[in-house]
Amino acid sequence: MYLDLAAGTHDWRDVYKVCIGFINPRPIALVSTVSKAGVLNLAPYSFYNMVCGNPPVVLFCPTVRRTGGSKDTLRNVRDTGEFVIATVTADIAHPMSRCAAELPPELSEFEFSGLTPAPATKVAARLVRESPVNMECRLRQIVTVGEGPGSGNVVFGDILAIHVADGVLDPRGQIDPFRLPTVGRLGGAYYCNVTEPYEMKIPDWPPPRAQRDG
Repeated sequence: MYLDLAAGTHDWRDVYKVCIGFINPRPIALVSTVSKAGVLNLAPYSFYNMVCGNPPVVLFCPTVRRTGGSKDTLRNVRDTGEFVIATVTADIAHPMSRCAAELPPELSEFEFSGLTPAPATKVAARLVRESPVNMECRLRQIVTVGEGPGSGNVVFGDILAIHVADGVLDPRGQIDPFRLPTVGRLGGAYYCNVTEPYEMKIPDWPPPRAQRDG
């Protein structure tokens, strides 16, 4: 397969399907927001990652719907300047997928999915009680890329607070990957579980003297 995207002849849907087939596994941000009317919204986004630690900033990317409209999450973030990101684990994978349903703005995905909203400490958006990790965030910036269906927005948020369940910590107080079975997004309707974490050490450079001397 060879796709010449510079020619501009490929439908964006086809390009999207190819790219999400190999840009994976992608972490999933389960984003909680509140509308101006007070409706609790919850939606998953797999275009998601951390930007940096100083300052602590994360990003997620809500795309424009095929109908051309904005998603409720983006509208709520613009209106309130706040959101919460919950980590998706195997225990809440199915409820998370229900949050992707196209509900009308007046209905809450918390109720539809069966997940439980819990009070946050810094923002009005709710934590997801069933998730072992929640981050409270304040909007830093929104960058819009493209126009119309298939285009996107990059939402940058400053992390104000992080909630981590004690059960996923090791004796040193660090997150233990064996205790946090996260779920990743693949292409199509496929997902994956992190079930066999393993370590690989980055080599030192220059190498230790004993190694250089053979």
